[in-house]
Amino acid sequence: MSAGPLAHRRRTPLRRLLEEKGAAWTSIGDAAVAGAFQEGSDPGHLAIADLSPLPRLGFKGRGTIEAMRKRGIVVEATPNRSYRQDDGSLCLVLAPGEVMLLSNLKGDGARLEALQIGWRLEDGERTYPLLRRDSHAWLAVTGSEAPSLFAKLCAVDLRTAKFPDLAIAQTSVARMSAIVARADIGAVPCYHVLADSAAALYFCSCLLDAAHEFGGGMIGLEAVQDLRRS
Repeated sequence: MSAGPLAHRRRTPLRRLLEEKGAAWTSIGDAAVAGAFQEGSDPGHLAIADLSPLPRLGFKGRGTIEAMRKRGIVVEATPNRSYRQDDGSLCLVLAPGEVMLLSNLKGDGARLEALQIGWRLEDGERTYPLLRRDSHAWLAVTGSEAPSLFAKLCAVDLRTAKFPDLAIAQTSVARMSAIVARADIGAVPCYHVLADSAAALYFCSCLLDAAHEFGGGMIGLEAVQDLRRS
């Protein structure tokens, strides 16, 4: 456990909601993340975790895919597909010239920071960075009942038989534009959901309201990390 969000430079847009639900905070780099809850839900059944404090970064432009490959990122120019990296991070291809990089569940942002710092306009690579850590909140929805939750809020069929591991849907969830990327953790379905950080409180509240119908609720980062070790 560490000092709360107010003692850190970065804070999740869901801070107040998570504090009301009794979050125990832990430090990840320059931010505090909800590490655990006294009455956390079962991540194998249905649970929602706030990963907004973890590092993420985007790149956009005609030369993006080639620029990522030059930097050791495993990626193909196939839109709406994710690619797992050796360190556990994810590369989401949103368009032939746009990607979003999500850190691993340890919150190791060294590689993403190096990518951002190492980018130079004068290199003429026809790509530029996007600060997705500022623009997008990041939630993980885990468990066998996750597709049931999305069925109430999203028109896209996200059942595991129809929406395979590493697939991406750029769609509307709870009447908000969102990116949904499935990236299972072991045998447990996991959907990474990214949406406008300015509306994160509303968005998460909608997900929680739907989750309660199926016996789900919030979990901390530690419970998500434990899925990888189980």
